[in-house]
Amino acid sequence: MRSFVELIIRSIHLISAIVWFGGVFFYAFVAVPIGHRKLSANALLDIHNRLRHAMRLTINVLLLTGGIAIFIVAWNNNMQLQSEYMVYSAIKFGAFGLMALFWGLYSSLFRRHLEAVEPDSLIIVPLHINVLGHLTLFSGLIVFALSLLLRN
Repeated sequence: MRSFVELIIRSIHLISAIVWFGGVFFYAFVAVPIGHRKLSANALLDIHNRLRHAMRLTINVLLLTGGIAIFIVAWNNNMQLQSEYMVYSAIKFGAFGLMALFWGLYSSLFRRHLEAVEPDSLIIVPLHINVLGHLTLFSGLIVFALSLLLRN
């Protein structure tokens, strides 16, 4: 039963990570570059608001299931974790925090930019907002690499 619960928790964690990272990738590299040329600011703001709620949910699911996964690893090792595992976990948590920070800044700055322009006009996305989206994806790749290190 323990291994089944562990499999379910890790599966939920992996699925939410894929949904989050895929959503950010889609938004930063597909929706915004194409949408700002074809859609009005109002339509792009609607898309952004829908995606923002989904991203908030997946970030919370990732935090919850990640904490449970660390507890499961400790439980399987009689509540004793190796120092190397804890160091990688702390670095991964820090990279995840940076990733969430970059996403929050990207999301809020982009939303404010969309709200400031005329509702029916096409927009030009400032460079600093695009950089935050790319930093979000880069820090997500670092979290993924650290996850692979923890897996071994």
